Amino acid sequence: MLRGVALTKLYPNDDEPFRGIFVAEQVKDTSESVRWAIVAPVPWVPRVVARFFHKPYTRGQRLVDGVLVQWPRYPVLPRRILYATVPAAIAWSASRAFARACASVDAEFVHAHELLTGGAAARRLCSRAGLPYVVTVHGLDLYTNLNNPRWRAEILQAARSASAIICVSRRLAEDCIRELGIDPACVVVVPNTYDVRRFRFMERTRIGQIRAVSVGRLAHEKGHDVLLRALDTVLRAGVDMHLTLVGDGPQRAALESLVAELGMQDAVTFTGVLLDDAVADAMYSADLFVLPSRSEGFGVALIEAMATGLPVVATRSGGPDDIVSEEDGLLVDPDDANAFADALMRMAGSLDTFDNRSISKRTAEKYSPLVVAGLLVDVYESVTAAAKSSGTIGAKA
Repeated sequence: MLRGVALTKLYPNDDEPFRGIFVAEQVKDTSESVRWAIVAPVPWVPRVVARFFHKPYTRGQRLVDGVLVQWPRYPVLPRRILYATVPAAIAWSASRAFARACASVDAEFVHAHELLTGGAAARRLCSRAGLPYVVTVHGLDLYTNLNNPRWRAEILQAARSASAIICVSRRLAEDCIRELGIDPACVVVVPNTYDVRRFRFMERTRIGQIRAVSVGRLAHEKGHDVLLRALDTVLRAGVDMHLTLVGDGPQRAALESLVAELGMQDAVTFTGVLLDDAVADAMYSADLFVLPSRSEGFGVALIEAMATGLPVVATRSGGPDDIVSEEDGLLVDPDDANAFADALMRMAGSLDTFDNRSISKRTAEKYSPLVVAGLLVDVYESVTAAAKSSGTIGAKA
């Protein structure tokens, strides 16, 4: 059995049970092949401040399903002030937890998430421990951080020192190679997975009105303003369609104002954040899933929706390019309300031509936990075999 440590800020805790849940799923899905320990750094916040501002307060360690999980706290300033110092701060504050995690499983490799800050912290810690590391790039951790010269320097060092770079989509892999100048042989595409117990095929009964649903953070990069303008065009063309927006975020007030401005209050429902089975229920109650993102590293909600059998309208924004085929739905260019409206109207007239059960089956064949876990284990085996062959495991800097 392989032995690894996951180093990531993206991991659930008591105050944030859904934070980085996809990483927790990866750990669970690979646990038959990998003995894991988890180091999940969290920002240091005084308890009284956390309570006053309703911020998460996490510390300590415990066994979760037999896996040692530690939440060391690192100092960080708000609004990304002095953010270039965070990788070093994490490496310093998490050093004891990291050593304890490595010793608990006799680690052979480390899997970090996000180039900045997880990968940059892993570079420091693994150099001292003499361990190879891999980094998963999720999208925003690449695209939003390269313009700052100091952040870019940290990212370049982290990427070029990694034994493998895992990207969740083909376009993201191409962008990493181009932007970071790394060896293409070190880059591998491994998609995200989804909860097959919660998101499964469901027969639906059409009610006449087309019920569209979108799930995601209400933020600029998700393009919901484009979707709402497209919906306005669709409604004015006489198509009876209702949109449910699941999620919350910094753009919610602006989006609600746009709905009021366009007079679409009866055609749009904001649900806020939905937890557990409520997200799946929202998809089961829909006829169509829409993803209007300006940029999308992967799109977990997209494959969750397709797993239930929903056809989709999405943008060529990165991840969806690999996911959506002509048999699954329509793709349009991002940030184009007219193109999105046209796709919605085309879909309105062709929903019955899609084989919902086949959409669900294809999704499971490509993105089920068993499939994705196998791809991850292949990466781990390759990295550890190369490190053992070269004698680098245990060779401390």
